[in-house]
Amino acid sequence: MIKSYFKIAWRNIIRHKSFSFINIGGLSIGIAACLLISLYVHYQLSYDGYQVKKDRIIRITNLMHTPENDNVNMALTPALLASALNHNYPEVETAVRFEPDGGIMKVNNQLFREDNVYKADANIFNVFTFKFAAGDPFQALRDPSSMVISETLAKKYFTSGDAIGKSINHNGKTYRVSAVFYDLPENSDMKISALFAGDYSKVTTWLADDFSVYTFVLFKQKPDLTAFENKLAKISKQQIQPELNKIGAVKYSMKFNTEYLAGVHFSEGKLGDVVKGDKQLVYIFSALSIVILVIALLNYINLSTARAAERAKEVGVRKVNGAVQSSLVGQFLFESFFVTLIALVIAIALTIIMLPFLNTLLQINISFWSSLISFLVICGLVLASSLLTGLYPAFVLSAFQPITALKGNFKHVAKGITMRKVITVTQFVIATVMIAGAFIMNRQINYVRNRSLGYDKNQVLSISLPSDSVALLRVTPFNNALRQLSQVKGTSVQNGLSIINGIQAKSTTMIKSNGTKRELMSNYFSVDDKFIPILNMKLAAGRNFSESMATDKKEGFIVNEAFVKQVGWSNPIGQPIEGFDHKGYVVGVVKNFNYESMHSPIAPLVMVYTTFRPSSVLVKINPNNLQLVKNTWQTYFPDVPFTFEFMDSAFNIVYQKDVTSIKLFNYFTILSIVLACLGLYGLAHLMATQRTKEIGIRKVLGAAVNRLIILLVKDFVKLIAIAAILAIPATWLIMNKWLTLYAYHININWWLLVTPVFMILLISILVISYQTIKVAVTNPVKSLKSE
Repeated sequence: MIKSYFKIAWRNIIRHKSFSFINIGGLSIGIAACLLISLYVHYQLSYDGYQVKKDRIIRITNLMHTPENDNVNMALTPALLASALNHNYPEVETAVRFEPDGGIMKVNNQLFREDNVYKADANIFNVFTFKFAAGDPFQALRDPSSMVISETLAKKYFTSGDAIGKSINHNGKTYRVSAVFYDLPENSDMKISALFAGDYSKVTTWLADDFSVYTFVLFKQKPDLTAFENKLAKISKQQIQPELNKIGAVKYSMKFNTEYLAGVHFSEGKLGDVVKGDKQLVYIFSALSIVILVIALLNYINLSTARAAERAKEVGVRKVNGAVQSSLVGQFLFESFFVTLIALVIAIALTIIMLPFLNTLLQINISFWSSLISFLVICGLVLASSLLTGLYPAFVLSAFQPITALKGNFKHVAKGITMRKVITVTQFVIATVMIAGAFIMNRQINYVRNRSLGYDKNQVLSISLPSDSVALLRVTPFNNALRQLSQVKGTSVQNGLSIINGIQAKSTTMIKSNGTKRELMSNYFSVDDKFIPILNMKLAAGRNFSESMATDKKEGFIVNEAFVKQVGWSNPIGQPIEGFDHKGYVVGVVKNFNYESMHSPIAPLVMVYTTFRPSSVLVKINPNNLQLVKNTWQTYFPDVPFTFEFMDSAFNIVYQKDVTSIKLFNYFTILSIVLACLGLYGLAHLMATQRTKEIGIRKVLGAAVNRLIILLVKDFVKLIAIAAILAIPATWLIMNKWLTLYAYHININWWLLVTPVFMILLISILVISYQTIKVAVTNPVKSLKSE
C-alpha cells in the first residue's frame, strides 16, 4: 500500500509541475527561514548553557534606594559580600568574585590593550567550567603573581603557543602564566581572556571601592531564591545600613537581588554590566519564524483544497472501485507528508547555504549542528504540521460522493470556498502587517541616526587615556602639544562622554528647591572649559567654565535642562549645589543633549571642572590627519597603545544592533511577501484554469480582456479590503508598542499604514492579470474544449 501511495504521490508531483513547484518551493523557503531563526534563537537562549553547574549558580546584583526614588540598579556588588556568604551560610558551597581590570599587557616589549581581563578568587574554577589546554586549574591562581590566559592570547603573545611559565606585564605588574584555558564559547556572557588572583583580605568595609566586583554563588543544591534574598536583606540591614548611616546617607538603603546564571545574559538596565542580549528581539524573531512557517503551510492548505476540482474524478473512480474513505485519507496524508519531506530536505540545504550569511550579518558563529535537539524538534514540528495541514484537504477530497464527483458538480462548495477566503485574508493580513512594520522600523532607525544629538559629533576623535596615576601626569603636556598642531581645531580633557560605553559616574547631589533641601542621584561629567565649545553645545542660561576663574575648578557647576526641570528651579543660575567632591554654585545651564542611547530619555546631568581622573582627550580633527595625533601620542605615551574612536563612527556602532535587527526583519518580510505571492499565483492559476470554459464563452460573446480581469480581480479586492480593516489597527497597536522602546521616536503617519495595502493590491492585480491574460488570449475554441 505504501508503494502505491508513493507512486501516486510522485506521479502527481511530476504531472502538476507548476503546482508542485509552488508547494514545495514555498514550504522549503518557509521551513528554511524557520530553521535559520530557530538556530539564532537557540543560540541566544543557550548563553552559559555549557556551564556544568549552571542550575546551582546565581548572580547577585544590588538596587540602591535613594531619597527621591531615582534608584540605581547595579550589577556590581561590595567585595565583602562573597566573604560573608562563604563564612556564614551553610547552603552556599562557594561564593566567588570577578573584578574587571582591563588595561595594558606588555610582552617582549610589545604593547597590547586587553579589556577582557579580570581579577578573581583562586577557587573560581570550582564554580565555573573552563577547559584547560595546559596547567592545573585548581592551583593556577593560588600564587598572587600567577595569571591564567586564553589559548588565543597564548598564541597572540607567544609564537609557539607555549605560554606556561612565561612573564606578562599587566598594568605595570609582572605575572607568570600558570595555565592556559581553551577559549570560552561565543555564547558566554562574560568575555574572559585572562584572569589573575584578586586579594580581598584587606577589604574591611562594605562601601569600599564603590562596589567593584561581580558576585556569583554556587549552592550545594538548587536554591530557593526568595528565601535566600530574605537572608541577603538581613546582611544589608545589619552590615551595610550602619555604614551608610555613618557617612550621613541615612535616607539611602540597599537591596540585593538574585538571578540564575541562565538569565544573566538578558539582565538589562544594570549599571556596570557587560553587554547583554535583547530578549524582546528573541521573542520578535521567534514569532516571525512561526508566522513565516504558518504562511507556507497555509499556502499548502489553500492550494490543495483549490485543486479539489482536478482530483474529484480520481476520488469518484476510486470510490466506485471500492476504496473506503480511510484509505483515501491515508493516501492524501501520505502525499502531504511526502511533499513536506522533500521540502524539508531542500530547506536543510538552503539553511546550510544561508547560515554563513546570517553569521556575518549578526557577527556570531552558529553551526548548523550546534543545536541538534532544537533541529530535531523543528523537523518533528514541520512533519507534524504537514500531517495536520494535510488533514483538511484529505477529508475534503475523500468526502466527495462518487456520483457528484464524476458529474463535476462540486466546484463551488461553499465550505471549501469560505475556508480558502479565510486563509487568503489571513495571508494578506500577515503580509500587510509585516510590510508596514518594515516601513515603520526603517523610518524609525533613520530618524534615530539623523536626529540631532544636541552636539556636533563629526570629526571628533576620542582618545582613551591610561588609568595609572604616573602616566596621567603626561596628559597635560600631551594635550598642549596637540593644540600646537595647526590641523587640530580644538581639544578637551574629560571624563564622561563615551558613546560606546555610555557609562557615567554617579553621585549624590545636594541642592535646595523652594526652600527644601533635597538629595538627588545624578550623572556626572568631569570636563574642562573646552568641552562645550569643541562639541558646539548650546547654553540655555549662564556661562561656560573659564580656566581663568580659579573658583570654577572647585565651585563651578553646569547642569542640563533635564536637571533644572527635575529640581523645579525657575532661575537656576547662582543656585547652591554640592556633589562629586565639589561645593559651589550653578554657573551655567547647557541645553539637553543625548549622552546615552536614544532608547532612554535624556537624564539629569551635572558637569564639574576636571579634577577627577580623566578618561579621554577629545580632538577636533579631520580623519586624514589621524597619523599626526598618533605620532604625538607615541611621543608622550610610548608604553601605552593608541586607542581611539571617532564619535560619528562610534555612534553608528551603538545602533548597529538595531540596524542589523531591522535589516534581518526586512529580509524575512521579503520572504513572507514571496511566500504570499507564490500562494496567490498558484490560487490565481487554479481559478483561471477552472474558469477556462467560462472565460472562453464570455470572450465569444464579446467580453474584453479588461472586463475578464475585473471579473477575477474583484473577489480578491474584497478580500484585501477585509485584510486591510484587520491589518491596519493591528499594525498600529504592534508598532506603537515597539516604538516605546525608544524615548525619541516617529509618529505613525497614515500613509505608512495605507501604502502596504496598495502594494498588496497592486501585486494581486498584477498576478491575477497575468494569469487571466494567459487564459484570455487562448483561442476560444481550445478554451471550450478544455472540459
